Amino acid sequence: MKLHAKSGGKSRSFAVVFIIGAPGAGKGTLSAYLAQKYNLVHYSVGDGLRAWVRLNRSTELAAKIQSKLDNQGFLTSEDLNPFIYREILDAIDRHEPEVKGILDTVPLTPGDDGKISLVIKPDLVFSFQITKQNARARYLRRGRDTNDSVDKFERRFTEYELETLPVEQEYRKRGILISIDVNGTKDENIEALTESLSQCEIWQKAIGG
Repeated sequence: MKLHAKSGGKSRSFAVVFIIGAPGAGKGTLSAYLAQKYNLVHYSVGDGLRAWVRLNRSTELAAKIQSKLDNQGFLTSEDLNPFIYREILDAIDRHEPEVKGILDTVPLTPGDDGKISLVIKPDLVFSFQITKQNARARYLRRGRDTNDSVDKFERRFTEYELETLPVEQEYRKRGILISIDVNGTKDENIEALTESLSQCEIWQKAIGG
């Protein structure tokens, strides 16, 4: 899907890339690398959700989203659609005319019909693959949240396994899912990602580099 945003009265086209992976997979780190190397917008859906909730605390939707964020829950397309399209366009439009959009982790689960019905249709989806042991070690080592703990990791990882598998299956059926092994060091993972991109026709078509 190509998003169109206007800047200076001119229409611009953007590719959209989704990043999915377990807690501790390094989604933020690798997304930031891709954004810098390929001149992309690094938009974090999680950060965007929190900012939106702060501005809309009195709404029922904000309360629902905040509850899921507090409990590291996954969000359905229905949860995300009310604002995600506008938020992404606004994020892209704040940047230079030549950039394209990239999303950090997209914490969603299929709806009751088993489908992902986001108004945003990705051109490409990266699935960062990591073992539970390595993910746990990274998650606890980074200490991003004072509430991070083994129990919290176990809950998040279990939710990830239950909710993300059908998401991956749907994007794989669409022919746009690329799996990347991220069990190595940061440099090794960047090298593996770069090598995969150099051979990925979908990436070349969507991003052009």
